[in-house]
Amino acid sequence: MKKAYLLFSGGLDSIIAAKLLKNADFSVIGVHFKTPFFGKKEEELRELAESLGIALKVVDITEEFFPVLKNPPHGYGKNVNPCIDCKALMLKKLKEIASDGIIATGEVLGQRRMSQRGDSLKRIERVAGLEGKVFRPLSAKLLPETVYEKEGIVNRENFLDIKGRSRKRYPEIIKRIGINIKNLPTPAGGCLLTEPSFALKVKDLMEHNQLTVKDAELLKIGRHFRIGKGKLVVGRNREENLRLRDMFEEGEILLYTENVPGPTGLLRWGDSDLTVEKAAMIVARYSDGKGREKVSVIVKKDGEERRMEVSPKIDVTSFRVN
Repeated sequence: MKKAYLLFSGGLDSIIAAKLLKNADFSVIGVHFKTPFFGKKEEELRELAESLGIALKVVDITEEFFPVLKNPPHGYGKNVNPCIDCKALMLKKLKEIASDGIIATGEVLGQRRMSQRGDSLKRIERVAGLEGKVFRPLSAKLLPETVYEKEGIVNRENFLDIKGRSRKRYPEIIKRIGINIKNLPTPAGGCLLTEPSFALKVKDLMEHNQLTVKDAELLKIGRHFRIGKGKLVVGRNREENLRLRDMFEEGEILLYTENVPGPTGLLRWGDSDLTVEKAAMIVARYSDGKGREKVSVIVKKDGEERRMEVSPKIDVTSFRVN
C-alpha cells in the first residue's frame, strides 16, 4: 500500500486531510511536531489517530526550533510567530522521516496571510528542499501539480479545492468523506506565539538571553515579573502553586508565605539580596496578607530556608512582564 506522511496538528484541517488520503488508499502516518509553544496532548492525538485509522509519530523539535524563533530568516508575523521558517523546519524534519512515501499537509490555500498564500507555499517548499513535493489534499485542485501527481501516485480528482478562511463547506465535506469523530476540534492553529500577551513574555526571555526549555514551559503558567536579571513566576491558583513547587530545582529560589494563604513564587536567574527581597514582596502582595504592614515569606534555596519579613505594599506595575 502507498504511504503518506502527513504533517498532523490534530486540528480539523489535518483530520480532513488524513481521511481524504485514507479514502484514496494511502496508509497514513500522522507526524506531530511539538514545542512548548504549540502541540496537543499526546493522549488526545492517540485517540484521534485511532479514530481515523492512521499511525502516529510525535516528535519534539524544541531545540531545533529555538534558533528559528530567535532569528527567523523570513521574519515574524504580528507577534513572535516565525510561521514561514517554522513550517519549513517541520517539513525538513518530515523529509527525514518520509523516506518511503509522499509528504502531505493539511494546509489550505489562502487560509493564513503569512504562510499559506500561494507564493508563501512555494517559498516554504524551496527552503525545505521540497519543491513540488508537498501535497495539500484540501486545496490540491487549485495548486500546481506535485511530483506525486505527475508520476501517477496521486490523483487530484480524489481531493478538494478549498480556498480562504471560510468554513461553510466543512460540515458537508465531513459528512461526505465519512469522518465520525465526536467533539471535532476547531480549525484554529493554537500557536501561543501568535498571542500578544504571550509574545511579550517570549520577547522578554530573548532580550535577556534566557530562552531555555524550562523557561519556555514556565511561560504557560502564573504571573511573570522581571526584577533586574531575575525572572519571577508567581502562581495564580493552587494548581499552579503545586506545579511551581514540582518544577523547583537546585540553584533556584522558591518563595511562599508562612502564616497567611498566598501564592508560590519561583525565582530564576537572579539571587542578589535586593532581587530576592523584591520577589518576596511581590509574593506577599498577592497573598491574603496584602493589607498588613508586614508578611512573613519563606525563602528556600539549595535545601536551606530562611524567613523574610517584608512589606506587601509594592507597586508591581513596573515589574510585570505582561
